[in-house]
Amino acid sequence: MTLDQRIQIWVAVGTWVAGLATVAAVIVALRLAKQVEKVKLKVHVGLRELFMGDGSPAEDHFCINVTNLGERAVIINSAGWAVGKGKHRKLAIQTVAAVYSTQYPVELPYGKEANFMVSFLIVPNWLKDFATGFVRDLSDKNLKTLVAQIHTSVGQTTEVKPEKGLLEALKKYR
Repeated sequence: MTLDQRIQIWVAVGTWVAGLATVAAVIVALRLAKQVEKVKLKVHVGLRELFMGDGSPAEDHFCINVTNLGERAVIINSAGWAVGKGKHRKLAIQTVAAVYSTQYPVELPYGKEANFMVSFLIVPNWLKDFATGFVRDLSDKNLKTLVAQIHTSVGQTTEVKPEKGLLEALKKYR
C-alpha cells in the first residue's frame, strides 16, 4: 500500500468520525431543548402556621407551596384535588382565602414560589367541609389516592400527595 492510499483511507475514516460526531451533537442539542420545555415544579401541600411577628397569635392555614424549578417561566392557572381511582375519581378546584395568599393565575419565573392558602380564621370549617364534603370516604385506602393538583397554562398537571399532618387532621373527621 502506497502512502497515497493510506492517506485516502485516513481521510475516509476522518469523514466517518466527523459524521458520527455531528449526529451525536444533534441528538444532545435536541435532548437539551426538550428538557428546557418541561415544566418542573416542587410542591408541598399541608397545614401551616403563619406568624406575623407583631405579637398577635399564629394563624392556622392550609397551604399549597409551589416552586418553579424549570428553566422556563410557568403560569399556574389553578390548584385542585383528586381522590379515588378510575370511574370513581372525583376532582375539585381549590379556591384561596387568605390575606397573604397568592391569587390565580400567577406567573413563576425560575426559582420563584407561590403560596396558595386558606386561612382557618376566614374559613373556619374548611378542614371539616373538605373531609366530609369532598373526600367523604376517610379510610386509609381512599386517603392514599388523595392528591393535590397544580394546573398550568400549557395544559400540564402536576400531582403531589399531601403531607402526613394534613392526612392525620382529615382522619379526625371519620
